[in-house]
Amino acid sequence: MSRVYVSLIQSNLGKGRHGNFETVIVEGEQLWYWYRDNSNADLSWTPDNSEVRLPWVRGQRVTGEGDDVAGPGCIIQSTAPTGVHGNFEVVVPLRLASGVVELRHFYRNNSDALLPWVRGQRVTGEGDDVAGPGCIIQSTAPTGVHGNFEVVVPLRLASGVVELRHFYRNNSDALLPWVRGQRVTGEGDDVAGPGCIIQSTAPTGVHGNFEVVVPLRLASGVVELRHFYRNNSDDHLPSPLRQRLTMSVHVPWARGLRVTGERDAVAGPACMIQSAFSAGRNRRFEVVVPLRLSDGSIELRHFFQDDGDIPGLWTRAQFVTQSCAGFGGIIQSSFGSAGQGDFEVLVDECRGSVVHYWHLNTSPGEVWIRTNRFTILERHPSLAQRAQKIIQLTGEFDREGWNGVGTPKFAFNRTRSRFGIAGTDLGVSFAHQDRLYFLFGDTWRVGHSDPKHDDAIAFCTDKNADDGLELTFLPQPPTVPGISQAGFEVPLDGVSWNGGMYAFFSTDHRAVGKYVMMGRSILARSDNGGSDFTFLYEVSRFKFINVSTMIVDARQHGLPGDGPQLVVFGSGRYRSSDVYLAVKPAAKIEEPGGFLFYSGGHGQPRWSRDEDSAVPLFGEGCVGELSVRWNPLLGAWTCLYNADWPADRSSVGGIVMRWAERPYGPWSTGDLAFSVYDGLGKFMHLPGADHTQEGFGSDRSADLGGMYGPYQIPQYACRSDNGAKIYFTMSTANPYQAMLMSVSIPASPGES
Repeated sequence: MSRVYVSLIQSNLGKGRHGNFETVIVEGEQLWYWYRDNSNADLSWTPDNSEVRLPWVRGQRVTGEGDDVAGPGCIIQSTAPTGVHGNFEVVVPLRLASGVVELRHFYRNNSDALLPWVRGQRVTGEGDDVAGPGCIIQSTAPTGVHGNFEVVVPLRLASGVVELRHFYRNNSDALLPWVRGQRVTGEGDDVAGPGCIIQSTAPTGVHGNFEVVVPLRLASGVVELRHFYRNNSDDHLPSPLRQRLTMSVHVPWARGLRVTGERDAVAGPACMIQSAFSAGRNRRFEVVVPLRLSDGSIELRHFFQDDGDIPGLWTRAQFVTQSCAGFGGIIQSSFGSAGQGDFEVLVDECRGSVVHYWHLNTSPGEVWIRTNRFTILERHPSLAQRAQKIIQLTGEFDREGWNGVGTPKFAFNRTRSRFGIAGTDLGVSFAHQDRLYFLFGDTWRVGHSDPKHDDAIAFCTDKNADDGLELTFLPQPPTVPGISQAGFEVPLDGVSWNGGMYAFFSTDHRAVGKYVMMGRSILARSDNGGSDFTFLYEVSRFKFINVSTMIVDARQHGLPGDGPQLVVFGSGRYRSSDVYLAVKPAAKIEEPGGFLFYSGGHGQPRWSRDEDSAVPLFGEGCVGELSVRWNPLLGAWTCLYNADWPADRSSVGGIVMRWAERPYGPWSTGDLAFSVYDGLGKFMHLPGADHTQEGFGSDRSADLGGMYGPYQIPQYACRSDNGAKIYFTMSTANPYQAMLMSVSIPASPGES
């Protein structure tokens, strides 16, 4: 069951200039009210996005203790009967003891936020069999002050056919019953899910049209999203009585345009709004709808229609997420510039999560940003033995266990005194010419005026990692002429081919509101062991901005083509992405393009030359930094990534490990290899509990530590008493350093 649908509003409650976000979410057999206090939304945030989060707070239960919720609820704020704050109104399907499902109205009097939710009237009739969630609005008032409540809800008929039916309540008297209105869909339509209703702005007169979008199943079995509308114009009506009757009963619903494309497979109901964007006299319609991808996974896709003076075709816009596991709802909030409020979406994602996405509408072409998720997210199971720190690879001092008095112990490589490197992160490794090279990210170098705008490259020749790795840093950062290499623009991974060193870099980062996004990835070549690089070509601005790469044999790993293949695993939006796969012949590594993108299937994988066709390898939605390697010892591909934010203290994120026999999967469901609590107060700073903070001249004693960037070193994998031990580097936010880690895992992938 989906947890949300048309379940998000922005109310006029709250202390700041932005009203609270309010939502209702299904939890088990009950519907619960949640809210987000937007009063502190104008605070500045940390540049690594680790604190760009306002918490969602769980409020009261909406439904009664004995209720059995049969689907998600829909919430609105109605016009205020008295005072300033209108009531919250909710409709939700409830399953009765008989097995029949009814649609029930609940409300909360917002004159006092501590008042409980009240059970209202049944919306549907006694003989109705509700086939899904309802959607409620309050229309413009035909007479008096308070407009009617209008609801559309799918009903299952005795024949088994499902129709979409309109109900309404005259709010001139709150005790009046709900009235059964017209059928919205046509007689021959097969309704495949709930409908969403809005009242659009009126082109003429007082009363805007009713607009509905609803999924319909065609004779072929394909499901499309269809628009219906009802003309509520009353200019020709002679009396208030006729006006009221016409608004409620007599004007038929008209069949509008198909919203989704001819090849789209609709996987659930849509949510519709009318935004502030306009073309001509009318404002634009916006829709988010789940679509089934070629591999069976689901994305939430945005469509819009420039209504203009003459309604045009619907336009397919960007996807919101490709980890969708249910329904989604959209609003246009008060955030953003006047007249162009930002879009806010709540969506069901994998692992039972409800996630908030945001779109900056001053930049229409900008990506959707994953901001945070609710604490109801299902946790990844933990490995029996989680990862342990071996040594601190970088920096001068290792402050773990230090009491703050005197001088702490030295870090393993003493990189400040030996190489002028006070701190750095990442540490992605690859083999090249009998050395193991490590690519480090934004680096604090001693004596540089802008110390964090350099990267670093090092190598080692160690045969064993249990006692640490002795790194030798090159004297100069790895530079690529022709690209920006400022902060947040870093080396990503590398491979060795035909004597050349090839490295992927990110560049052209940008700010999206308070978030930082990586811009694009490029490939460069070095012929002198990484001292300098030559730009080759741009790789991606879409799904392969953060990458992890190897060269492997095509036949051994079930890949297209023959011989050595460059395998690239990628993520797109920074820490708002799934993981994707692309391949090309290693012999063509210096030629732009030529990638084949995995587009679904395991027994017979499908490949496409269109990056947009790339499908997620597994549903996660929050991936940024990632490391995927073939591990010969395990006979499996292993993937490490940081799920959610580096300083996530809800213990549902952390460093996650997955396994697969083939690079395209199927991938395991994932195990937690390291939690933030495994490091806080030890080698990651917990304010008030340790002295591990490091500020390079500034006081960071109040900054919580976190971890990210787990990069595997498969060359050191070895057998252990519990199966196998693998090694990886991991970055910590405070202190800003790279650690060498190890974790013991079962010898057979997937065992826990």
